[in-house]
Amino acid sequence: MPAVTEPKKNLKEEILRVAEAMFCQYGYDATTFQKIADELHITKGSITYHFKNKHFIMGTLFEEYFAALRAHIDSFPDAYRDAYWRYSVMYIYAYRAIMASPCTRGLFYHKNQMSLWEVTEVATMENIYRDIAEDFHKEFTEEDLRITAYLDLGARRRMYREYLTDSSFLPIDRYCYYHVYHMGLLARLDEATITRDIQDAFAFADAHTPPTVPILCGQP
Repeated sequence: MPAVTEPKKNLKEEILRVAEAMFCQYGYDATTFQKIADELHITKGSITYHFKNKHFIMGTLFEEYFAALRAHIDSFPDAYRDAYWRYSVMYIYAYRAIMASPCTRGLFYHKNQMSLWEVTEVATMENIYRDIAEDFHKEFTEEDLRITAYLDLGARRRMYREYLTDSSFLPIDRYCYYHVYHMGLLARLDEATITRDIQDAFAFADAHTPPTVPILCGQP
């Protein structure tokens, strides 16, 4: 059995890496399953076996990026405060990198991507707020978590639209601040905890250079 499953595992990884390079080189729209298939000398069906569409490839790359950020943060255990602080640092890192150029923003905030994130990332958001709630001994029902996820994802889309409209009104660090502040409110944390954790999160992010990943490299 390993002889059958191992090639599939390797092909999935190869698809990810080729797609990652093409996203950086050509952008989201110009990267197609046909181009990926031609590069790997496989059929498009071999790609759809692992990934239904490009969004699922980007979703996997996004998960890899956040896993790298979390591992980096957790490599400084003495700095750790709580789950809300950790997620604040992760989002500060992520937004600073993703918003750095139109090319990078186009990968994560493509118009089609944004609609799909609001559907596919609900469970991820629920888990984030579940982590924070458990750390602070807050009681959230499954309904609470679902609605909180909807509110979070809806606010992200509106904030991004406002950022594109006038980035001078909402510079990137203020963008980060309001996003994680809103998360703190949705998590039902008190004002003092939110303020303290955000200050400490920015201090940590400024003091520790985050890891880089290929999907963010080589952008103009």
